Amino acid sequence: MNKTWILIANAFQAQLYEREGPKGELQPLESFVHPEARLKSGDLEDDQLGRTMSQSGGRASPASYTGGRTAYAPHTETKEKEQERFARQIVDHLQQGVHGNRYGSLIVFASHQMLGAIRDLLDAPTSKLVRHSAAIDLTSFSGRELEARIAQQLES
Repeated sequence: MNKTWILIANAFQAQLYEREGPKGELQPLESFVHPEARLKSGDLEDDQLGRTMSQSGGRASPASYTGGRTAYAPHTETKEKEQERFARQIVDHLQQGVHGNRYGSLIVFASHQMLGAIRDLLDAPTSKLVRHSAAIDLTSFSGRELEARIAQQLES
């Protein structure tokens, strides 16, 4: 199989292209948009702090009294959760393509954090097909400008 899928992504949007052979023209396959990435953290649903009992369990000496319950920040920020959800949506599509033998190699250009999220979620068969990846956001480019930027990245 000599089809290559090229993913261009950031936390808000992604475009998946297909290329037949190394010099083939980019053909758009799929667009992904994640509007939640543009919302403020306070506007996202699960931005509530969790609750836990204080270490003293509510019975404390006056010097160490904490009021019984305290709020704590979740380990993963809400924005990061949204980015991971979007990355999961994209990765699911990439993995379906692998399992359906729709492409033979994958190139990924994504913003730094999004690239990390995508890499972390790829299964082994999909990871093996990654021919090139770079932490660069090319989502604002299209047409010949995008083709030129991709060629430049692949040469470096």
